[in-house]
Amino acid sequence: MEKIKTFIHRLFVPHEENNFRAKSLHTDFLTVYLVIAFLMMIAFKQDNNVLGFATDISVDKLYQLTNEQRQNNGLSPLSLNSALTLAAQRKAENMFSENYWSHYSLDGKTPWDFILGAGYQYEYAGENLAKNFLFSNGVVDAWMNSTTHRDNLLKKEYTEVGYAIVNGVLNGEQTTLVVQEFGKPIASSFTPPSVQVSVPQQILAQKTVQPKINVFNFTFSLNIVFMVFLLLALALDFYYASKFNVIRVGGKNTAHFLFIVFILIGLFMSTIGTII
Repeated sequence: MEKIKTFIHRLFVPHEENNFRAKSLHTDFLTVYLVIAFLMMIAFKQDNNVLGFATDISVDKLYQLTNEQRQNNGLSPLSLNSALTLAAQRKAENMFSENYWSHYSLDGKTPWDFILGAGYQYEYAGENLAKNFLFSNGVVDAWMNSTTHRDNLLKKEYTEVGYAIVNGVLNGEQTTLVVQEFGKPIASSFTPPSVQVSVPQQILAQKTVQPKINVFNFTFSLNIVFMVFLLLALALDFYYASKFNVIRVGGKNTAHFLFIVFILIGLFMSTIGTII
């Protein structure tokens, strides 16, 4: 117990034995952390069968958030449609197979072709796309912050919607594609097609092997814990240095602060996706 107490004291409190600088703020400690993080990143990247894909995006959540936005704007909620879901699934798979990121395929196939090909005869139809997002809220928020995507979400003529969330490799990058297809059927002629949708209504963003480790959540949490640890160390270092009137010729608190800022920027950038 005494050894643990001494270790914690050296780790956080500046005193004679640690050259009046908390051990956790020494350069060697930060270097060890960066080396471990780098090695973990390499190790995880080399085993795709272990990592697979893992996000917190689901059809249920996207559907819920979409209808919340519509109801908040005085519009009727959309109903899920199996044909639109099939069209969305085929569109996502086509983007992966032909390696493009656009509303239009390389051979000129349009969103309307996918919708008609799924047996949906529409009076109105539209499409929203997103990729590289980690959470359903982020997808819908990004759509709402874009004029064209917001217009689709809040188009009063739409009555139905379908979703696909598919993982794969696009332009050499492992990514998650989200496809949202809107529609209003031609009332006089439309009957729901008897098609077997290839994905269940409750879709997690996952098409490959079920991941044993959610690498993003793990590394994200690790970085958050480290930043809290470092902030605590900085606060204690400042407190005890002031309390004991420790005078330092060259302080490194600014460097440590910048270190935290850069980690935060990196974590923020890793959660930003793309919409079209």
